[in-house]
Formats: sequence, C-alpha cells, structure tokens
Amino acid sequence: TFIRQIQYNFTLQNKTNQLLEKAEFWTYAPVKKTSTQRSVKIEVSHPYDLIEDEFGNQILHFTFENLPPYASKIITISADLELSDISNPISADNQSFLKAERYIESDNHEIKQLSDKFRSSTPLKTAKSIFLWVTDNIKYAGYLKDERGALYALRKREGDCTEFMDLFIALSRVNNIPARGIGGYVYSENTILKPSDYHNWAEFYDEGVWKIADPQKKVFMQNQSNYIAMRIIGESLNNPMGEYNRFRFKGDGLEVRMN
Repeated sequence: TFIRQIQYNFTLQNKTNQLLEKAEFWTYAPVKKTSTQRSVKIEVSHPYDLIEDEFGNQILHFTFENLPPYASKIITISADLELSDISNPISADNQSFLKAERYIESDNHEIKQLSDKFRSSTPLKTAKSIFLWVTDNIKYAGYLKDERGALYALRKREGDCTEFMDLFIALSRVNNIPARGIGGYVYSENTILKPSDYHNWAEFYDEGVWKIADPQKKVFMQNQSNYIAMRIIGESLNNPMGEYNRFRFKGDGLEVRMN
C-alpha cells in the first residue's frame, strides 16, 4: 500500500455589485473506501457539512452568508489516501450494479447480442474478453461534453473515457458481472488535482473484490494504486450533487471554478 497526498482548490466569487446573502457549494471528497482506496484524513479550509450517500460517496457542503459584492472565497481541500495495487475484499450490495440504467443500456438487444460472444468459464475471463473487445473496437474521440452512453459507443464505435466505461459496464452486467463507473483522477505521485485530468473508468466485482478496468487507457487490473476515486457513479436517492461530476453551487451571481 501507498500513502498519497492530494490537494484541490476552488474559487467562489460573487460577480455582482450586490450583497449575496447566501452562497452554497457542494463538491466530492475522495471516496471513503473501495477495494484499492481508503480515505485516511481530510483537511478543509472552511467549515462544512459532510453528506454520505448509499454508495459511500462523501460530499462536502459549504454555506457562506453575506458574501460582499465581487468578493471571493478560496476553498482548499487536502486528503491523505491509502492506495493499493492489490484489490482488497469489501462487502457490497451489488444488485444496483447489475441493472440497466440511463447510459448503461444492458437491456438493449444489440448489447445483449454482442455480450454472448464474451461469456467464458469464469467472470474474470469474461471481463477480460469484454475489456479487450472494447479497447480494440472503440476509437477515442477526444473529450465529449455530454455523456452518450453504451449504445452510442457500440453503434458509433467511438467516444471518450465515459463511453468506453459505459460499454464495458453494460456488457459486464448482461453477463451477470456487477460493474460500476468511477470518476476521479490517475496520478502516480502526490499532486494537486487538475480539472483537465478528470477521468472515468470502470470496476467489476469478482471473488469479493472490486477490480479496475480502464478500457480507454488500456489498463486492466494494473497500477491500481494510481487510481484516485472521487465518485462512485450511480443513481442515488440522497446525493445532492445530482449529475454534477465535480461540483455544484447555488446563489445568484455566484461563479465557481476549480483552480
């Protein structure tokens, strides 16, 4: 295992000439625990409320009262993470990671038909076959602003890291392998997170552990300690972030950027 230190910063600014009576800001802290990551310590520059959803995501909620005209607040978040190259056992309720959902169209007949060719003697061999097919047949199209999903990736044979992830997950779920999406960063050393480095990959559940599969970067269960999970992607009932990947804010005239 490795201890890796990360830091990331946000600037919140009232862009108007009026007093902003209330500004709210939400962002993710690193995922508390996965098979390859444990959040050891979090330090934050401003008071916050911690919200945890059913997937183990940690959301930091900040409230600022009476933000003066044109005033700024800089929020700094630091975290110590214990990361491992070897997947460690973790108990999980995986039913939600076997279902079809938006962008993961595992109930579509085209995806079902394709998935049959990957079925092998073990879940690991099946997952590896799916991974190799996705890496060989989907072309990286550069960053796409909007998520297109697994069916788009299959039909168009292209996408960004999100579509690679979606298609791997959909094909795994058809084969009864729990699989989920992860949003985060890939770094091999202590670092300050850069917004342009945000990345999506997949994990599949086998023999009591989650294992990393990143078809866009052609990584299958390798260098797992480089993967920093900020968000387990799923349809949550109690996550105030909604579909926002990195942060969300509320307040008339408020502008936010990740530095």
